[in-house]
Amino acid sequence: MRVNFAIINFKIKFIFCAGMWACCFAVQVTGQLTARNADGRELTLYTNTYGNRDTIFVFNQPKTGNLFLQQTGQNTFKWYRFDYRETGFEAQPFDVVTDAAETSQNDLEQGGYKVTVTSRGAIAPRDSFVAWLYINPGFDFGLYKNQNGEVVESASYRQCTHTDFRFDPNRPTIPSSFEYYHPGRLEQGALTFENKITFIMKPENGTEAELRLNTQGSAQYLRDNSPPYEDTQYYFRAYDMFGIEREDDIMYRTIIPFVTVNQPVLPKTDPASAPLPVKFTWKPYNVSEYEWQFGDGNSAIYNSERPSPDNDTVIHTYYTPKTQGYQVELKVSSLWGCTYTTDQLRITVNPPLLEVPNVFTPNNDGFNDYFKPLAVSLRRFEIWIYARTGKRVYYYRGDDLRNWQGWDGRIENTGKEAAEGVYHYVIKAAGWDEPPTRNPQAGPYSGTFHLYR
Repeated sequence: MRVNFAIINFKIKFIFCAGMWACCFAVQVTGQLTARNADGRELTLYTNTYGNRDTIFVFNQPKTGNLFLQQTGQNTFKWYRFDYRETGFEAQPFDVVTDAAETSQNDLEQGGYKVTVTSRGAIAPRDSFVAWLYINPGFDFGLYKNQNGEVVESASYRQCTHTDFRFDPNRPTIPSSFEYYHPGRLEQGALTFENKITFIMKPENGTEAELRLNTQGSAQYLRDNSPPYEDTQYYFRAYDMFGIEREDDIMYRTIIPFVTVNQPVLPKTDPASAPLPVKFTWKPYNVSEYEWQFGDGNSAIYNSERPSPDNDTVIHTYYTPKTQGYQVELKVSSLWGCTYTTDQLRITVNPPLLEVPNVFTPNNDGFNDYFKPLAVSLRRFEIWIYARTGKRVYYYRGDDLRNWQGWDGRIENTGKEAAEGVYHYVIKAAGWDEPPTRNPQAGPYSGTFHLYR
């Protein structure tokens, strides 16, 4: 940053001279010390006797400091250095400039400087100016990595909840600071200006994030609280308040597992009727073991010794109806013992239901051609159909109605079409809400329906 020096204005002020009835003129000096080509500037914490804050000019090495002051008319300028050992400005000036409207100093070292101004042989109301020079030494920055540019494994590296990027112990990153004093209150001690360093982390294919510097003993590190589940190149930038910047990068070999679970695949027909086979598929990242919790008290664990049937597929069948749904989750682990658990999936199994239609039309028009009761979550089903004469025309028994298309209106074993009219049915059924060991025989349910062609 380039700092331009300002043109200093001046004022004329009447001052009554001691011991005289007449008045004389004295120049009131205004303005401030400034610097050319400074890399930055800060104001002091203190306020000087003139109600202003002095300036700290910053020069990044290898630059040295410079100061400049301009006044009106012919002046005498005296330059003084601040003596940190004696905690005060030196009694003797290190340079005196006479009969000049401006003065400057180059190649100045870090520290405090004061300039007094004498105009027309008298000390003006504003008789001195103070400024401070901070020669910014910069800083070092480097990450601790192996010869392949990778994070060095350590106890902190093997953390599942975060990743620590340690600094090279031979290259500590130390923010520099600068001490200065209130010229009129030296006894209050030193004030400190700190040149803060900002750290920016950007994972490959990720977004930038500002990180806080952490220390533990003499060790320094930056922490990522969201370690990736894939090997990732990290890029780091560090920069101070005055434009000095350092960069480094490092490869992180992940120990974090992750898995994405696809939408469960349900049967196309009766997708909520027991028995309900559900197909779960997933895509793993850095996973060595899977543990499914199906929500019905059953679980399944797959690993290198017991792989899943298709490596990324498992089918689980639900038998007991549960309208509020089964909560399903998958927990995966990496070789390093880190785990990840998916959000819960909900699988609904409807309660038993049996609804019998009162009419059907087996005329091959593609609509209502079969007599088939609506049956949900039945584990046993048996039906008898009789003509009005009492003759049985159809019989079926099965455990899974998904594979039964229903009665097509033909008399059993003959292929002959049944006549239009009223038919009588008898049904026995048991739902999956009943324990199989009880061998329940629900029903019989009976009624009539019409056959139209």
